[in-house]
Amino acid sequence: MKNPPDVLIVDDTLANLKTLATILKEENYKIHPATSGKLALDSINHSLPDLILLDIRMPDMDGYEVCKIIRNMPSCNSIPIIFISALDDVSDKVKAFSMGGNDYIIKPFREEEVKARVATHLKIKCYQDKMEDLVAAALNEINALNHEIIETQGELLFRLSEVCESRSRETGSHVKRVSEFSYLFAKHYGCSNEEAELIKYASPMHDIGKIGIPDSILHKAGKLDPEEWRIMQSHPVLGYEILHGSPRPLIALAAQIAYEHHEKWDGAGYPRQISGNEISLAGRIVACADVLDALSCARCYKPAWEIDMVMTYFREESGKHFDPSLVEILLSQQKEFLNIIDLYQDKL
Repeated sequence: MKNPPDVLIVDDTLANLKTLATILKEENYKIHPATSGKLALDSINHSLPDLILLDIRMPDMDGYEVCKIIRNMPSCNSIPIIFISALDDVSDKVKAFSMGGNDYIIKPFREEEVKARVATHLKIKCYQDKMEDLVAAALNEINALNHEIIETQGELLFRLSEVCESRSRETGSHVKRVSEFSYLFAKHYGCSNEEAELIKYASPMHDIGKIGIPDSILHKAGKLDPEEWRIMQSHPVLGYEILHGSPRPLIALAAQIAYEHHEKWDGAGYPRQISGNEISLAGRIVACADVLDALSCARCYKPAWEIDMVMTYFREESGKHFDPSLVEILLSQQKEFLNIIDLYQDKL
């Protein structure tokens, strides 16, 4: 609250307006007079008062309408409004309070009553403002702690995923690129920053289930036979079983990603052959991110594809393997994805 507080007085009768202004100036309040509802609203749009004294009977726009308009302005919800009126019927008072008024003083008013009621409502507003500041500060602290917890969980997941990927002889920066790709997909898809960060931190665990695949299959140089391929295809289920059941949103999301990152938009994926929006957004995103990294970066068993070939593949697989909207994001934001590849190159 400003010091001295600003008081807006709205009354079309100049004598009443001057009398109220004189009374309140004695209390060192800063007075803003308005002789109509329109002028009052203009004044509020220019500068928010700390309290409003409002007459009811005015031409063009009465006090009830003015109060209703003010209460529909988000920035004015906490401003005390005291009606000052000669209308003494209970129905008039009830209507005033129903419109959002905080108090009601009957004309002819008494000087000490006006001073006391104005002072009381300003004190209440001051306490409310302080409480809102304290609540806002507490929420900011809680949000910061939550963010730190999520970052810590994300760091642990990342470290675990590096161990898993090293066992499967995956490249050192693979999980980092998949994480950054996933965040970029999520942001351009329209996810909030919080949602995008959860996907970013959870995505490195997509292949955690490979920890349960025998080395003889995981490291086989040639093509897998049907039984070996069946075992390899079990790693999404193994990953889900390792991670699911946690009440932590990040771990729960990592479980879902592990389970779904090999599903395909057209239902031809595994392990459940679900399709389209049956696959979670996070699962669809990591499916794109994982393949993008596998194709665009070199492996011990293959060179990196030319980027034009990678983009052609994604165009051809749009609506089949991949969510078409995510393919469109990749194609339209190609430069940003390439920057991630350049930034997190493998150390040979």
